[in-house]
Amino acid sequence: MPAPMVFGNAEERRRAMVHKKRKNRQLRSQVNILRQLDSKFIESYRVDKDIFQTILSKIGNMLAERHRFISPTTQLAATLRFLATGSYQLGIAKDQDMNIGRSTFSKILHSTIEELENCICEDNIQLKMSTAEMDLSKEYFYRTFNFPGVIGCIDGTHVKIVKPMMDESLFFNRKGYFSINVMVYFYWQVCNYNMAILAVDASHPGSCHDSFIWNQSEVRQFYRNNSAPNTWILADSGYALEHCILTPYRSPQYGSMEHKYNKKHAAARNKVERTIGVLKSLFRCLQGTLHFEPRFVGQIINVCCALHNICRKRNIPVYEDDGRDEEIQHRNPDDENEGETIPQADIDGVEVRNEVARTFLV
Repeated sequence: MPAPMVFGNAEERRRAMVHKKRKNRQLRSQVNILRQLDSKFIESYRVDKDIFQTILSKIGNMLAERHRFISPTTQLAATLRFLATGSYQLGIAKDQDMNIGRSTFSKILHSTIEELENCICEDNIQLKMSTAEMDLSKEYFYRTFNFPGVIGCIDGTHVKIVKPMMDESLFFNRKGYFSINVMVYFYWQVCNYNMAILAVDASHPGSCHDSFIWNQSEVRQFYRNNSAPNTWILADSGYALEHCILTPYRSPQYGSMEHKYNKKHAAARNKVERTIGVLKSLFRCLQGTLHFEPRFVGQIINVCCALHNICRKRNIPVYEDDGRDEEIQHRNPDDENEGETIPQADIDGVEVRNEVARTFLV
């Protein structure tokens, strides 16, 4: 009879599911990821064991309350593994060290990212620089690139997302895919030669121009209120030239003062490009397409930037390719933001840039 056969199959599936859950629970109980070699642990989770345990001590109780059948250690490890590899959720769920269901992992990922954002972002991404730090940064850029007055660099990068359910046209960028346009502000910590991210804005859709994001940002307001004389930030030509923002000249004649300036500018600004490259190398989820709604993608980006800063402070090695962002690698400096409206430069910015460029003729 058809009916008994249907109920029989349903009962078999239920028993198989119960058996699978018990098996996964047994497998998880036998795994202790902290027994891994230090190098293998960092390669898998991008943080060392001390950082892992420090974070776990802060959010472990909250994770335990959310998913009482999965240990906080497994929840944090699974989330860090996803950020490190960018693998699909099913691949992480079936990892031999995780052994959790796909739907369960999806819930764990969302709750753990939320707890991580609340716990580590505010303390590890801070828009502040002391006068001494500014002076050290100026000294480094001048000594290394012969470029005076630089305290930091700014740039944007796109993180791919799937087509959103709402306002999809806003997220479709000029490169032909859906994305979040992320603004990253960086400065060079001379004291330990690490790249640190002072500010990140992952709240704008891919169609937003870099200059629009900058004009709305807290970073711009911060430096308008706190900038000192002969102090500026380097940016590409997607940003407006201002008295505190130096951008390249457009299409300079070879060998000219402007051309020499552009070469120095590009060499110095390469540091923020490399910072973005290292960020995406550490957390490869940012290299692929994130299959989540935009707000959650923004949370993922914030957490990755905070973890990046923690890793830089601890001098965690980069195991993957440590090159620049692929998007930036293929960028022609003379064609940056081609086809977009050129941001309007202010008069003070033009005078400051010309003054700096003249110093390269000496």
